[in-house]
Amino acid sequence: MSFKTFWAKLLTNLKPRDMIKNWTTANGYLGDEFEIHAVSDAAVQVESPNAETIQRVAKSEFELMYSNWEGYCSGRIQRQVLRDQTRFSKYTISIIKHLESLQA
Repeated sequence: MSFKTFWAKLLTNLKPRDMIKNWTTANGYLGDEFEIHAVSDAAVQVESPNAETIQRVAKSEFELMYSNWEGYCSGRIQRQVLRDQTRFSKYTISIIKHLESLQA
């Protein structure tokens, strides 16, 4: 699926007040969660108990993660490599996984 199609699905399916579980390929679902605060064509705003302010995750951050998704899930790309490129990997990874679970 193209990123454009993925983003359209995100805009349709992700709603304010949705609770998202933190997820990694190495450890699966971790104990903490964060809440979707707002969704727009430009960004997703996330409210996390570990952050002092609402985090604005730009569409470009999701595009970066989505373009590396297969490599990340297969283990060819380590999370540390992605973390070095974006400070929002926790949110983008977990939201992409959440959307996949909705489609399953």
